[in-house]
Amino acid sequence: MADDIRTFVAVDVPQQIKMELDKLIGELRPLAPDIRWVKAANLHLTLRFLGDIPKSSVSGLASEIVKNIAGFETFQLSLAGIGGFPNIHKPRVIWIGGGKGQEQLYQLARHIEKACIDSKFGMADKPFSSHLTIGRVKFPKADERLVSYIDSLKYESPIFPVEEVVIFKSDLMPSGPRYTRLESIRLK
Repeated sequence: MADDIRTFVAVDVPQQIKMELDKLIGELRPLAPDIRWVKAANLHLTLRFLGDIPKSSVSGLASEIVKNIAGFETFQLSLAGIGGFPNIHKPRVIWIGGGKGQEQLYQLARHIEKACIDSKFGMADKPFSSHLTIGRVKFPKADERLVSYIDSLKYESPIFPVEEVVIFKSDLMPSGPRYTRLESIRLK
């Protein structure tokens, strides 16, 4: 429908982490130029992808999130490790994993899932997996140079505070997606 918007709920990561990951992507890009690497500005931890939803339902979703995360405290998180879905040998997605604090991230994702269900969006298609996508592969194939480089990496980000969740709108453009913050909901 014309008033539908592509939407997801996520934890935005601090600019310092985005710049650090952008440097890492810069190291990986020459090894796999056919991978669509995520721009630094678009790096985030998706808690729940909703797809196309009516624009008018965003404020109701935000209200449900507020109710469901009431009392959920700010926590510390780091990112650690690098891998691929379904596996690093023939990945469709290259990701950075959750590190310290990921138990709270999983807990937060469960609260967001409940808010989405309470808002009549149904259950998520896939269970939550703590990761930040850094690259998407259109035609998965084995690339031993990339695999061995990734296997040699020991990535861990600095610890950062998770203080809010954000409802984002995603506009798919020829140059890549453009994300716009629609609502920010603070943690306690």
